[in-house]
Amino acid sequence: MDKLVAILQRCLMPVAKKLNTNRYIKAMRDGFVLSLPYTMAGSLLTAFLGIPAFASLLGEETMQTVKAFMNPANLFSNSIIAVFVVIGIAYSLAKSYDLDPLHGAMVSFVSFMILCPSVVTADGGVNLNNVIDMGYLGSRAIFTAIVMAILSVEVYRWSLNHKMGIKLPASVPQSIQNSFTAFIPAAITMIVAMSLRQLLTFTTQGNLTDFIFYWVQRPLTGLALNLPCMVLQGVLVNLFWFFGLHGQTMVSSVFRPFLSQAGVENLEALLAGNALPNIFCATFQHVWTTFGFWISVPLLIALWMYRKKRKDWAGVMKIALIPGLFNIYEPLMFGLPLVLNPFMLIPMLITPIVTTLLGYIVTVTGICGIPTGVMIPIVTPVFLSGVLGTNTLTAGIIQLLMMVPLSAMWYLFLSIQDKSERENGTYDEEAEENAES
Repeated sequence: MDKLVAILQRCLMPVAKKLNTNRYIKAMRDGFVLSLPYTMAGSLLTAFLGIPAFASLLGEETMQTVKAFMNPANLFSNSIIAVFVVIGIAYSLAKSYDLDPLHGAMVSFVSFMILCPSVVTADGGVNLNNVIDMGYLGSRAIFTAIVMAILSVEVYRWSLNHKMGIKLPASVPQSIQNSFTAFIPAAITMIVAMSLRQLLTFTTQGNLTDFIFYWVQRPLTGLALNLPCMVLQGVLVNLFWFFGLHGQTMVSSVFRPFLSQAGVENLEALLAGNALPNIFCATFQHVWTTFGFWISVPLLIALWMYRKKRKDWAGVMKIALIPGLFNIYEPLMFGLPLVLNPFMLIPMLITPIVTTLLGYIVTVTGICGIPTGVMIPIVTPVFLSGVLGTNTLTAGIIQLLMMVPLSAMWYLFLSIQDKSERENGTYDEEAEENAES
């Protein structure tokens, strides 16, 4: 086991270090984090409309009125997620270059909007000019937002580095100075965006969003949103955590665009009363794969079962109990610890495999509903996350039932570690009791 840990450490640590320090990866991560409060609020409000009991209780006419009232919450949150993404990524990237982050975000937003098609064909074939289809601001345009955020900030930075900003006397207020400094670089960035827009008119797709979706996003989505990939994500999250790295942050930086797109598609279908198109999305990942309770709750139960045999573990359990129930498992990771603990590696890797396979089986068999796409708050506890994420009580019950075999598995590996530590003298119960007295 020690040899395996050493091999994994040699292979994974360089990759993890590059991912964790890469400027663009960090900007993408921060950009999606910026969107969370708004998409989470909008999706939770929308998710309540999908609860079957509401329609029967309120009646069809009242339900339509409620939907009309709630629709703007989703329309101006999840349906414009690309706007949040382009602003968030550009802000973070500009800040990493020590540029004015607000101007970096603004010029990227303007460039992104320049790339949006501004003609909509209405019923009857009539073209409406200076109108933007909301579809070009939503999940379909996430990759466009990423590209334009990075491209715009880089062009803006290049212009500033070549002294293209206007300098005013020192007596001028800083806010006005910043605006004049940004004037020429912003104009150059917008010209680049307009040139790119014109260039794309010669392609079959006609615009950047459709071009990326056809050639990049659609093929990659097929590779990213499948059962083996979901299992791999869960394993990688816990593997990174094993080495003391924030697994969710490392993995979501790569897969978040695909998962978010699929989740928004499900949420929009839910709001429209249509069948949900995607089993795998960010909500599936949260409910069945990477939420903290899959590790913390069964491990806390196992530690409680061991509380009379290991007082040191009982102390860790008390400290980690409240955070662990709300998916915060750092006290367990570093207090037990799980980090670089070879006895804990196997259950850490087995857990996401079992839970993801279980989630897939109960979904495709119709036992639980397809994940709605709702963005579940990080601190949502077990049972409630299943109910909110699928609009079915069954999912929450299955989550609770899974705690039994998972707790038994963790208890088994705690027993193995306890036996080993007692035999080699790492843990001395008598010495611990003497120290307490």
